[in-house]
Amino acid sequence: MRAAAPGAGEHAPGDTVYARSMRLLLASLLLWVAAGALADQTAAPAEDPPVPAGEPPAPAAEPASAPPPGPPLDPRLEAYEQFRARYDTAHFDEALPFAKRVVELSEAGSDPDYELPIAYNNLGATQFQLGDYPAAEASYRKSLELLEATQGIGSRRLIVPLAGLGTVSAARDQHDLAAAFFARALAVSRRADGLFNLQQLPLIEQSANSLYALADYAGVERERTYALRIAEQNYGYGDPRTLPPLLELAKFYEGLREFIAARMMYLRARDVTMKESQGFSPEAVRALLGVARTHRLQYTMDPETLDSQQPARDEVTGDVVGKVYRESRVPPPAVDRTGLRAVRNALEMLRAVSDPPPQLLIDALTELGDWYQTTSRQGLAYPFYEEASAVFAAHPGQGLVNPLLQPRMVFYRPPVSSRRGLNTLTGQYRIRRAVFEFTVTEAGLTQDLTVVESDMNEAQLSQSRRALGRAVYAPRFEDGKAVASPGVRFTSEWTEQQQPESAPAAPAAAAGRG
Repeated sequence: MRAAAPGAGEHAPGDTVYARSMRLLLASLLLWVAAGALADQTAAPAEDPPVPAGEPPAPAAEPASAPPPGPPLDPRLEAYEQFRARYDTAHFDEALPFAKRVVELSEAGSDPDYELPIAYNNLGATQFQLGDYPAAEASYRKSLELLEATQGIGSRRLIVPLAGLGTVSAARDQHDLAAAFFARALAVSRRADGLFNLQQLPLIEQSANSLYALADYAGVERERTYALRIAEQNYGYGDPRTLPPLLELAKFYEGLREFIAARMMYLRARDVTMKESQGFSPEAVRALLGVARTHRLQYTMDPETLDSQQPARDEVTGDVVGKVYRESRVPPPAVDRTGLRAVRNALEMLRAVSDPPPQLLIDALTELGDWYQTTSRQGLAYPFYEEASAVFAAHPGQGLVNPLLQPRMVFYRPPVSSRRGLNTLTGQYRIRRAVFEFTVTEAGLTQDLTVVESDMNEAQLSQSRRALGRAVYAPRFEDGKAVASPGVRFTSEWTEQQQPESAPAAPAAAAGRG
C-alpha cells in the first residue's frame, strides 16, 4: 500500500496539516486491518451458511409451511456490524458505544486471546478519531499487552497496536515516544513480511514525520530513502509508482535548503513522468517547478549558507581556493537559463491542454513571476502574477491556494557576519533577534522600516536593517493589481559565539548589579 503524497511544493516537509492528515489516514488503515480480521472471525463458517429467508408463499389453497428459523445472530457480530456502519460514515460518537460493546462481548467470547486485541484496536481507533488520546492510548496498550502475552514479541499482529500507539503519541506531540513505537512496528513488519514489503510505507511516513519534529534530519532522510527503495524493489527503478516517495524525498531536501540534492530528485521525477506520459502530466509539471524553484532559491536567497556557495578550502593549509559568488543580486546567466527553462516548459505543458488544473497553473505562473521579480525584472514578472490572480478569481470555492494574497519574500541575503557564530570552535553560540515592521510597496520593496523589538547591539542592528532594505517581495494582489501592504513583520537573526561561563563569583556580581 502506498502512502499518498501531495504535489511538490504544496506542503513543506513536516507541515502540520499534512502530518495530521497522515495520522488520520493511518488510523483508518489500522481500523481497516483490524476490522477485517474481526469480521473473518465472527462471520459464519462457509460450511454452515445462514439459513435463507424462505421460498415465496404458495397459493392460498395450499399454504406452504414456514421454514425452520435460522440460528440467532451472534450478538458480537451484530455489535461489530453496527459499529462498522457508523465508523465508515464518520459517525464516531455513535460508533463508540458499539466498539465498547464488542470489547465486552469479546472478553466473554469463546476465543478472547484472538478476538479481544482486535476489539481493543477498533476501540482505540474510534477514541483517536474523537480526540480522546488518553483513552485511545489505553486501548492500544491493552491490545499490545494481550498480544505480547499470547503471541510473543515478534508476531505480525503487534504492528497494529504499536502503530496506534505511535499515532496517538504523535498527535500529543510526544514524538520521541512516537518514533520509538514506529521503529518497533517497522522492525516487526520487516521480520514478518520482508524488508521491502509495501504495507510498511504508511508506517515509514509516520516515522519520518515524528523524526522531523525531533529535528532528526538524518533519521528522516533514512526513512524517506528507504521508502523510495521499497518502491523501486517492488515496481522497478523508473516506474511511475515510485513518484510519491521520490517527490517526498525531494521536498525534504528542499526544506533543508539542500537544493542540489533536491534538484536531482526532481530531475529524476521529471524523467520518469515524461517517459511514461509523453505529454501533459501533473507530476511532470510539479517536478519541473521543483527544478525551477531550487535553482531560484539556491542562487538568489541566502547563498552564503549553502555549501555550494562556501569558499573551497585546501584541506591542509585551509587557504581559500577560487572565487565565491556573493554580492550580485542577479544570478549567473547559465543558472538563470536553466531555471527559467524548467518553469517555462511547465507552463507550456499546462497551456497545451484545454483545461489545465487551476492550482498547477497558479503555481507555474507564480513561479515564473518570482524568477523575474527576484532578478529585478518587474515588468516581466507582473503579467504572470496578474494572470495567476485571474485564474484564482475564476475558480471560487475550489479550495485553491493563492500565494499572492499576502506579500512573500522572494529575495533576501542576511549580513555575512550574521552566520559566523555557527562556525566557532566550541560549537556553542547564541542567537540574537530583531523584529522589524515595514511596508511592502506595490513594487515589492521594503519601506519605512521600524524596530519592534531587538536584543542585537547597534552594529548588528544596523547591518540587519540594511540587509532587509535590499530584500525583494512578491507584492500582495487585489482585484488583479499589486497593492502596498503595511504592517509586514520580519525577524532577523544573528548568531554569535557563546562566551564561556565566568568564575563562580561572576553570577553573584551580576546579581549585585541587579
